[in-house]
Formats: sequence, C-alpha cells, structure tokens
Amino acid sequence: FFFGMAKRSWSTWAFFLCLWLSINADERVTICKNPDTNPQTITIASLDLPAYFEQGAYLGRCPRDADEANEEVPIVCSQMDLPVCQCPGTYNWLDGEQLCGTHCMSAEEGICYLGRETYGSPVTAQCGKWECDFGHVRCRRPDFEPVRASECGDGDLSISSKKGQVGSLHRQLLEINSESPSPSESPSPSPSESPSPSEFSSPSPAECPYVCEDLPVCQCPEDYDYTSFGEVCDTHCMEQDEYYCHPGKGNSFLPCSRLECGPGQIRCRRPVVDPTAPPPRNPRTFFLARGGESCDDACGAVGTVCDHDLVQEAALSPAHCQDILEHLGKTTHLGGLYEDDSTGCTYHPRAPGWYELFKKDGQSTCSARTEDLDRLRVCACQNLREERHFDDLSELGDQNFCLDASDTVATVQGRVSLGTGAGNGGAFTCNCVELCELHSLTESTVSLTNYENRGATNDFRGTILQITVNFLNTIAGAVFNFDASSALEIHSGGVASFTAAATFAGSGVFRAREGSTVSFSSASTFQIATEVSGQFLVESEQVSFEEVVTLTGSNALMDVRSGSRIVASRTVTVSSSSEIRGTSGTMQFDGGLSMASSSVMNLTSTTVSVSTWSMSSSTVTIGTGTAMSVSGGAQLDASTMTLSSSTSTFTSVQASTLTNGGTIQGRGGCNMQFTGGLQTTSSTMDLQQSTVGCGHLQMSSSTLSASSSTTVTASQVTFSQTTVQMTSASFTSSGTMSDDGGSLTFTTSTIVVTSTFTSTSSSYSLTGSSMTVTQHTITSTTITLTDVSSQFLLDGSGAGGGSLVGSLASGAVFSGLGFFRHRTGLLRLLAGSTIGCGLQLSPNAQILRRTRALQQTDLTTTNPAATACGNSIGSTTVASGASLSIDTSCSFGTESWDVAGTTSTYTTSVAATGAVDVQSGGLLVLNTVSTSTNPFSITGTFTLSGSIEVLVTDSSTTAIVILMKWDDTSCTDITSSVTVYGCTSCTTSVVASSTATSCYLRLSIGMTSSDSNDAWWGLLALLALIPCAAGLAWYCCRIRTQDPEEISYDEVEVADGGYEGYE
Repeated sequence: FFFGMAKRSWSTWAFFLCLWLSINADERVTICKNPDTNPQTITIASLDLPAYFEQGAYLGRCPRDADEANEEVPIVCSQMDLPVCQCPGTYNWLDGEQLCGTHCMSAEEGICYLGRETYGSPVTAQCGKWECDFGHVRCRRPDFEPVRASECGDGDLSISSKKGQVGSLHRQLLEINSESPSPSESPSPSPSESPSPSEFSSPSPAECPYVCEDLPVCQCPEDYDYTSFGEVCDTHCMEQDEYYCHPGKGNSFLPCSRLECGPGQIRCRRPVVDPTAPPPRNPRTFFLARGGESCDDACGAVGTVCDHDLVQEAALSPAHCQDILEHLGKTTHLGGLYEDDSTGCTYHPRAPGWYELFKKDGQSTCSARTEDLDRLRVCACQNLREERHFDDLSELGDQNFCLDASDTVATVQGRVSLGTGAGNGGAFTCNCVELCELHSLTESTVSLTNYENRGATNDFRGTILQITVNFLNTIAGAVFNFDASSALEIHSGGVASFTAAATFAGSGVFRAREGSTVSFSSASTFQIATEVSGQFLVESEQVSFEEVVTLTGSNALMDVRSGSRIVASRTVTVSSSSEIRGTSGTMQFDGGLSMASSSVMNLTSTTVSVSTWSMSSSTVTIGTGTAMSVSGGAQLDASTMTLSSSTSTFTSVQASTLTNGGTIQGRGGCNMQFTGGLQTTSSTMDLQQSTVGCGHLQMSSSTLSASSSTTVTASQVTFSQTTVQMTSASFTSSGTMSDDGGSLTFTTSTIVVTSTFTSTSSSYSLTGSSMTVTQHTITSTTITLTDVSSQFLLDGSGAGGGSLVGSLASGAVFSGLGFFRHRTGLLRLLAGSTIGCGLQLSPNAQILRRTRALQQTDLTTTNPAATACGNSIGSTTVASGASLSIDTSCSFGTESWDVAGTTSTYTTSVAATGAVDVQSGGLLVLNTVSTSTNPFSITGTFTLSGSIEVLVTDSSTTAIVILMKWDDTSCTDITSSVTVYGCTSCTTSVVASSTATSCYLRLSIGMTSSDSNDAWWGLLALLALIPCAAGLAWYCCRIRTQDPEEISYDEVEVADGGYEGYE
C-alpha cells in the first residue's frame, strides 16, 4: 500500500504519517541521528519522529563507523522467490524487539530460527543473521511482502541506499511496520496498491545485479563456475538436498539473466571473498583455559593479554564454537546457546562431549570465569610477534624462538632476520604456533646441528638452511615455504624425520645430501624440486612430488617400504649409481622415470606404474610379487632389466626399445608383455622359464636366447643379423616372420608362423624341433634338419592345389635327416634350390583326399602340389592326392649314365638325392617334354604305386629321349602307369644299364619302340602260322619276358632307323 503511494503528494504521506503516529503514540523506535556529521543510534518515542526527520535522521541503526557513511551497501530486503516459512505456531518472529522478514527453516525437521552470523564477521545488527545451516533454506515470513527499488526491474528485488542518508519513505514506513508486536498485526498491502511491473524500468541483470543479503549463501562444489555467458553472477540456484548449483533456467542469452530455479531448488547468493582480508586464523590460535580460569588469567600467565576480538569470534554461534573445539581435538555431540554467564565458547567433557556457548546479554567477555571447574573456556591471546636479528649467524643456534624465560609460549608468530654470508650455529627450535620466519634480504647460508619445528608454518626467504644432525617435524599439517633463493639441506650425517604430515611449498629446493637420511612416516607433499644424494625413506603413508625429483650419487637411495606410496607428477631422474628400492610398497611415476649412469632399481612385492621410462647404463630387478606397467613405452639403452619370479610381471603399452648392449633377462616363470612392440638393436634377450608377449618384435644385430619352457609370442617378427638360440622353448608369430642374415638354432623347440615366413641369407638348425609355416619364400637360406625327428612343415592353411604357398629360390637349401613336409597348396622349387632332406607331399589329414582326374596340365586337382625346376630334392614321398611336377626344360647339372651299355653325359632337370615314393593316388608329372628334354635324376630307389603323367609340348621331330633315371637292380616295367599327353604317336618303355644298377624311362616320339615291334611280329606270326599256335605262343611269351639287358640295340637301330647318341 505504502509503496503504491510512492508517487503521491507529500500531503498524502503526511496524512498517513500522522495517522500512524496517532495509532502508535506510545511506541519507541530506533533511529540514526546526525548521519552525515556524527552518526548516533538512539531510541525515541514515535511522536518525536517528525522533528528528527527534519534534522536528517532516519529509521534504523547507524553504521558502526562514520567513515562508512557514504559506502554503497545492500539493505535488508527480501524476495518473492523465497519460500514461505513453515514454522511452529509458537515460533518467535522477533530478533530482540525487531520483527524480521526472513528466517531459516528446515521443513523436514519442523524448525525455524533467525540464522547464523558469518564466521569471522563482527556481531551484526538485529535481523542481520543471514547464514543458514547446510541443508536448511532461507524463507520469508508468511505475511511479509517484499518491495522493489524504483531503480530496479522486475527481475531484481534488491534495495540499495547510501549509509548515513535518509532512505526512501516507503522503506522507512515498511521498517516501522516490521516492528509491530505480532505477525497478525502486520498489515499487508493489497495487490491493487502495489506498483505494476510497467511502472518500473527493466535494466539488465548486469545493471541491477542481485545483492540481496536475505538469500542464503550458496553451498556449491569447490570447483563450481560462478559465471554465466562469461560474467560472474551474484546469485545462483542451489539444490536443497544435493551438493549441486547452476546459474538458473530460462531462454535469455544475456549474462546472469536466467533467474528461474527448478523444483526443490532455491536462489542463493555467491560467497564473496574479500581479497584484502587476512587468511583464516589457524585453529591453533585458540586454546582451552583451565577450569575456573578466565581468558585474562590464562593469557596473563604467559605474559600477554586476552584477544577480545578472537574470544568474540569463537562465540559467534554454537556451530562455530563446535568447529573450533573439533580443531582443538575435542569430540562433541551435544550443545547449544545459554545465558547463564558470559564465558562464551566452552567445552564440557561429560558424555558424549558438549559444546556450550554462554552469552549473557549477548556478550562474551575475557574476564568471565566458569563456575563449573570441569567446563573449559576457549581463549585466545593477543598475537604478540617476536622479532630477532642476527648479523653473526653463528649466534642463531641454541635459540628457543617464541618462548619466554619459563619455556612457555609467549608469541604465536616470530621472525628471524639474518645477516649476509654464512655461519654455523647450534640448535634452533621454532615454537611459534602460527608462523616462524627465517628471512634474509640477501642470500644467507646457516648451518645448524638441530632444527625442530613446533609451528604451523615455516617461511624461508633468501635462506639456505643446512642441518648436520637432526631436523624434526611433529606438527601435523606443517607447511615449509621456500622462495627461489631458499633451500633446506640435510647434510652428511644429518637426519630429517617427519612423523607428521608436512608440505614443502614455494619455489625453492629440498636437498638430502650424501650421507644423510630423510624418513617419512606420515603423508607429505613436495611442491618444490627435490634433490636426493642420501637416503630418502618412505616408511608409511604417501609422499607426493609435484615438482621434479633428482637422485644422484652412489649413496643416493629412495626406499619405499611396506604399506607406503610415492606419487610423482613430474619427472624423476635417477643417475650416478643411485638406487630406487621398493619393498611391498607402491610407486607411481606419472611424470615419467629417467635412469642413467649405473643407477639401480630393485623391486620386491611392489606395484610400479610409469608414464614413460628411459634407462641408460642402468639396472632394474623386478622381483617376487612385483608388477610394473609402463603406459608410454620403455627405452632401455645399454641397460639390464631382470624379472626373477613367477609373480614378476612387466607390461609396456606403447612401443619399447632395447639398444646398445642392453639386456632383458627373464627367470623363474616371469611374465613380460610388450603390447606396443619391442625393438632391439645390438642387444640381448635372455629368457629362462619365461613368458614373453610382443606386438611387433624387431631384433637387429641382437641375440635371443630362450630355454626351459620359455614361451615367446608376437604379432609380427622381424630379425636382421640376429642370433636366435632356443632350447625346450616355444616361439610363435601370429603374423609374418622375416629374417635376413641371421643364425637361428632350435633344439627340442616348436616354431609356428601363422602367416608368411620370409628368409634371406640366413642359417637355421633344427634338432628335435618342428617349424610350421603357413606360407614361405626362402632365398639363399640353409635350413638343416639334423635328425629324423625334426621337420619343416609347410602347412598352406588349407590352400587349394593351384594356390602358391611356398617358393624355394636360388640358394635355398634344406638338408639333414629330417623331413620337409608339404600339406596343402602349391610349392615351387626354383632353379638353384636344394631339398637335401626328406620331402613329403602329403595333405593334411583333415583335408579331403581326392583322386586326381587325369587331365592334361591340370594340377589344381592335386593338393598339395610341388613343382621342381633346376634344383635338388632329397628323399621324396608323394602321398595320395598330392603331386610333384618336374619341369624337364630346366637344367640342374650333368651326369654320366650307362643306358643299355652305352655311356653318355646327360643334363638333368632336377636331382633327387634319395628315394622317391609315389604312393597310391599320388602323381609324378614330367612337364614340358620335347626332343631336348632334360631327365629327372633319382639317386635312390623309385617306387610307383600312383601314376606318372608325361606332358609333351613338341612332337614334331622323331626322337627317343630319356625322361627319368633311378637306381634299382630290377627294372620293373612301369609303363602301364604312365600316360602321355600331347603326342598320339609316342610310346614309353623302361630300359636298364649294362650292369643292371640303374633304370631309365624313355619316350619314343613319332616312332615305335623295339619292345612294341617284337610284340607286333609275334602277333603276325601267330596269324600266319595257326597250326603252330602253341609253339609261337611259347616263343612270344619268351620274347615279352626277356630282360631289357638282353635286348639287342642293333635291332632298335634297324627297326627305328637309329637313335642319336647310341652307337
């Protein structure tokens, strides 16, 4: 109503003022007199108001200081956004004699209260307690309607004025109305009397920001962003039951203009931190006096006086009192506010622990004493500061800083100013509970035997502090702060013990010199660089390094012991024979680990994680129960890494390298996984009873030694000039494997290459071993199968007979007593290759064996299929369904043969150095046959249970050619198993040497053989001499069974017109 009358004439306002004065003639009100000159808060009768108003007075209390008279500050206000209070019927809405418009409530607990004073702030005026406990909300009195300042828009309910100036009349009348005796008597302006939104301008939130102190302080996460569209907003939305905040909802894209909160959320104000305000007082500033003792008594006993402001601060609210007692180590569960005396915040030990705030007449005094001797006062003494100056630094020793003559703490802060230069002293003890400073305007070096810290903070400026005997910290949460020209050095023979948590901050350096010992039994943090040349012992808890760490020197040791942990977020460098040792601890090198110059790492039952790891001329032993993982790859240069146990594991996620004589040793069933691959150069892998897994294993000029059930697996293998020695081991490449110029020896081992095997100019030796490859290309490589139990298996992985799966190029040699076994696909034996071991062409038992349908030049129906051209093979078995094709146009070598008594030199196409067995269903193909064919030479027996195909490519010239030769004393006629393609006039026959030691299969091109002519003459004689059939039959039979050696080649010459090469 009054606000709606804001623009009416002064006569109208005077009428209502007189009306109010007549109604409230006996009321007394509080006003501020002389606000512009000498502000005074007084209480007067309401009838005297007009006279004071004419002199410039205004309703309400004056500011505390006259200097604040013209400051722009927020005035008590409220918002329609605040929920209506739901309080018990008997709730008192007054603060003293003033009726308050907003309060705190907890709907779940069914309670309401005025609010809490802000911790660290002076006592506020009535209705000035704005803080609500966590989970509670600010609310407005049911009959209290807020008003808007005329200079603010709809979105803003804040009211601002100048302290010391007369506020607007409608606000004065509202405050007068707020002092009515009871809520029921407070009138509420009708909606018709309230100004409409159109009567006011609507500036942006930035022009008229929320500054209303009625709102509760936002309780948001520490990392909450208080900005909206790039600008800091004064108010936000807060979840009542959750730790969650947001700037507000709405469609506006203007900064801080989304003001709507969601269900169950309330509007709150941003906590404001005064950058000029001193930091919060350390809880150690407070202490408990003895029972029955006042704070004046307690402070006087140590030569100082009570700090009244701090005593008042401790008595701000029961919650603040409880918080201080908890910082003093007292456990409290029950408490409250009492008015028996003015002893302020007190502690009573009766179960379950009580925090009791006594404020008689709202005051807490230094002189009040507790009548109950069990109840202890919280006191604080004035912060007297001790200052000392030492030009002669040797005088610094044997000082008890901040103590009086009776060894009682006299001051809580102190500073020692040091002269220039260096000096030696004795023992120094910092007893300053808040702050102990050692400052020098120029760099000073001070050597002390002992330094004991009993304070919260030690601050070093321009000071290098050297400790020769003992450095001790027993204060939990102690901070040691160093500027860039300061350092803490523990020298040889010195010991530093941190039995309580500590933090090293600033930009200086912590140095543990050679021969020193630093031990930690509580969690500590290094925010400065750390240099260790002595022993650094982490005995329990966690030590964190946020800056670089350097270990150097043969006596440098970082020892992480049972149950302890180190976390380094920056690089840790270990050099010059220094050592990292871990026993049942945890190491986390998030910034990487660099080891060099004969440094050592010994780990037992330790968990280690490293981002990136580099080693140079260093040694690492990963012992029993140790797991080490490297996320960014390991680089081992001229270094040795040893895993010694079945419970030792090493994992490197990214690519790793081993170079310059480096060694990886595996023992006792350990497990190494180089999932990102491993590349070695001029290095060694020595593995016994180990399991090694790799991505791409690349070894150049290196040595791989594996034995005792070692298993090595890789997704891809590349060897170059590498020596491999495996005994009782397993080697598997799930991808390709290639080698060049290497020497590989396998004994009782298994080698499997599931993709292509490529070998060039290398040497393999297999003893009691098996090597299985899916495909291969071998050039100038010798593979020796030393015993009959060794084999080289070309699997082909089920490839068809026409699919090339293997190729032996020039210089490829297989030798020994073992077998080259070919299962599926096509094997090509090129000129210059040699198979001097057994060759078995046999399909996999799991592959359907098929009998070849005889079709000229079609080898795809046989599987496996091998082709030979100009090379040597050993003992060969062609199993059912397989084929061996000899290209007779190729040249391998020359041999001198006796063919039916005539000796000549023949050029061979392929030479078999052992027996050849073509089993039932197997096929031997003599390909590219012409009058210039080079025969297939077998130095051994030839068994034919399968068949032979002869593929003639040129039959235009009449000739007799030798197709193949084998060793046998009984030359069985095999022509019935021989089929000739490409020549209808060609016939085959078998002849023997004159000494009956060799047999020859020959082909007559364009003519009939002698054996065939004898048969035809017998048939003609039989037809002509029918009466003599029996005799002729006997004669013909004798002719057909006659030994080839008894055949007269003179007859061949007559019948066939002669054959070139035979005399």
